Amino acid sequence: MRPTAFNMMKIVQTVFLVFCFYAASAQVSISGKVTDDQRIPLQLVVVSLQQGSAVMGNSITDSLGYYHFKNIVKGNYKFVFKYVAYKDTVIPVNVKADTIINLQYQNIQSLKEVTVRAKKPIFERQIDRLRFNVAETDLVFGNNIWDVIEKTPLVNVSSDGTIQISGTSGAIVYINNKRKVLTGNALKSYLSSIPSDNLLAIEVITTPSSKYDAEGGAGIINILTKKNKEEGLIGNAVLSTRQTAVNSEAGSVYLNNRKGNWNIYTDLYMSNRSRKPELKKEIYYPAGTTDNLTLRSINSLNDFQDLSPGGNLGIDYQINEKNVVGLLFDYAGSWHKETRNAFRRDYFSDADSLSLTNNRDKLNSQTYSLNLNYQGKLDSSGKQLSIDFDALEYRSKNNSVSKTDALDLLTNQSLFVQDWFRSSSPQHISNQSVKVDFEWPVNKNTSLDFGAKTSFSKINNDLLFEDRLTENVWVKDPKISNLFKYNENINALYGILNRTINTKWSYQLGLRIENTVAKGWLESIKVVDRNYINFFPTAFLKYTTGKEKTFVLAVSSRITRPSFWDVNPFRTYTTDQTYFEGNPFLLPSKYYRQELSHTFSNKTGTYSIQFAASQLLDEFYALPYNPSENVIANKKVNYGNKYAFSNTITYYSQLLPWWKLTASTLTGYVMSKGSYGDHIAIDNRSFLFSISTNQTFNISKKKGLSCTVIANNTFPVTIVNTEIGNRLETEVRLRKSIGSWNITLSGQDFFKSNQDRYKIRLNELRIMDQNYYDTRSVALSVSFSFGKSTVKDKRDRDPGYEDLKQRTM
Repeated sequence: MRPTAFNMMKIVQTVFLVFCFYAASAQVSISGKVTDDQRIPLQLVVVSLQQGSAVMGNSITDSLGYYHFKNIVKGNYKFVFKYVAYKDTVIPVNVKADTIINLQYQNIQSLKEVTVRAKKPIFERQIDRLRFNVAETDLVFGNNIWDVIEKTPLVNVSSDGTIQISGTSGAIVYINNKRKVLTGNALKSYLSSIPSDNLLAIEVITTPSSKYDAEGGAGIINILTKKNKEEGLIGNAVLSTRQTAVNSEAGSVYLNNRKGNWNIYTDLYMSNRSRKPELKKEIYYPAGTTDNLTLRSINSLNDFQDLSPGGNLGIDYQINEKNVVGLLFDYAGSWHKETRNAFRRDYFSDADSLSLTNNRDKLNSQTYSLNLNYQGKLDSSGKQLSIDFDALEYRSKNNSVSKTDALDLLTNQSLFVQDWFRSSSPQHISNQSVKVDFEWPVNKNTSLDFGAKTSFSKINNDLLFEDRLTENVWVKDPKISNLFKYNENINALYGILNRTINTKWSYQLGLRIENTVAKGWLESIKVVDRNYINFFPTAFLKYTTGKEKTFVLAVSSRITRPSFWDVNPFRTYTTDQTYFEGNPFLLPSKYYRQELSHTFSNKTGTYSIQFAASQLLDEFYALPYNPSENVIANKKVNYGNKYAFSNTITYYSQLLPWWKLTASTLTGYVMSKGSYGDHIAIDNRSFLFSISTNQTFNISKKKGLSCTVIANNTFPVTIVNTEIGNRLETEVRLRKSIGSWNITLSGQDFFKSNQDRYKIRLNELRIMDQNYYDTRSVALSVSFSFGKSTVKDKRDRDPGYEDLKQRTM
């Protein structure tokens, strides 16, 4: 019997995933390039690899100046470069991983510049986080930051801007260790407008230390960008285009000039992003409804265009060797136009009906943010004081017109207008905060960190809902319209003790205290009035053996507060009988997590294994209601508690000199228990499993040709009362490097399997959703790096351990 197309697709997907998980022995290689003072490649340079007095191998540079060594054992080596008319150059290097050593001569007697850079693995398990070194991948070319977050292991994102870590909602986004106040669609729009070409890494922090805000039950997504540490002007320019059902374009320019005590940098970008999503919903009603409705089918064909200009300007000034001040201004705009045509067919026991709801949305938003910072070294012992002032202004106008026509079943022609209304939902968010951090190295084994932060937020939503009576005559609906104001003040103190007991044992103890004052008014009536104090302890214990093996035990506690939009009781309609509604009575959720992680290396690669347990109390989740017959409303409510147990495994290996594999798996067991509405019980237990793989193939180093293959699969799972279907994301990227040029051709979602599939049960009522966001695509990106940097007499350095500040060890 011949297999069906569906079975063939499953076979292809299975083979694809098995191929991605193939592993072999790890190898270490060393390579580089030799050039003269004009950066012209030098051919026939003899490169000798020596260990002690023994010569371990020789290599000769090719016509492009490249040399390489394969199958090198880790250890201390001397690299000797010999070339006619140039003096011999000796470079000592401790080789721990794949390493690049580039050399540039200035004249016949002196060496101008040597660059030694150890290649980082794509994934790194650090003490409280999983670090995704995206700069080591091709993902940064031609994408935006939101696209890269979607492909980050352990992270799931949704169309409404919700970010989950390991199946838990409530993640908070930081950029360069500074929190972004935006959430939901506002955050998604902001990150989607920023190109990813200057990304360094994305850190998934599951157990943040007490230095971080306690907000974000699932943890923190910390986005790190590249820094220029050398004198001179550098920059890059990028142009990209992506073809889905429609075409999108983007362009950006980045400049960084460091001279003397000044460092000035800017990033300007513009994107024109278009998509045609398709959303399907089926609602099965129980028998016995008044009008005998049995099934409602909704097919929504959407078409949107998002024009997003933006940019930032940063200035750092080093007053002297001990004091630095800085300024960073950031702007991001979005002009979003969308048409949503929802065809609704109702199946009754005796007859059917058909209607069309046409929604036209215009959402314009602007985000302005300012950071002023000071960093000072107080004495030679390492005491350091940091002060930050941040201000953010977010303004948006969301105007929508919705018209529902009853259609003829045979001709699809309009019979009459069932409903016609419009809404205006402007939102204004204003936030200011001041933060002070102090680091005190007490002695070589002990250090103390402590600080304080205060922040103020004001939210103003003047929401207008109007029904259409006749041509150009609209009447306000006072039952749905509202004026909602919300003020929030959070004051925090924290302290951290870092202690190294001996060469094997060390620990960190931390405590953060936060006072929250929240007040909300709905049409001048106070509906929110809270003043509470929370204590958030954290603890880390680390054990290191002499064989590059580490064990870390971590305990943390956090809180998830509702987003500003979630507490606004306004309605967003899909059809005249399907909508989402905010809830001003949402309560914060408390989150507790315990982790045990183990990292080790052997000849097959580097492994990081983590076991975790978490408890989420008073979780809020978007759940369906049936407020009146045939009407379905979604609203976030505090339904109860969620308990989870999980295991993550991260693997990295250089399988062959031309093949690098990084993979991660997440296995978990989730229990949700509670109730909502009219005694609707929730009591679910489900297994969670996902696989992420990233493979890089160096097709030709001489021709600068490489290929990256990415596959992420999340298997079916039930979260609260929602059954989530299988989701497979695939991408292949082919990159060609020509000097300072990079050309990237990529394809995504080959099987059209990157879709959201949901099944929800509301007593006897069943809801099925299938959403496709127009992700199957092909893209072309061209980038050019320019500028020339020179080595300063005294360099600013950014060693790897700087990323581990405020953590144990």
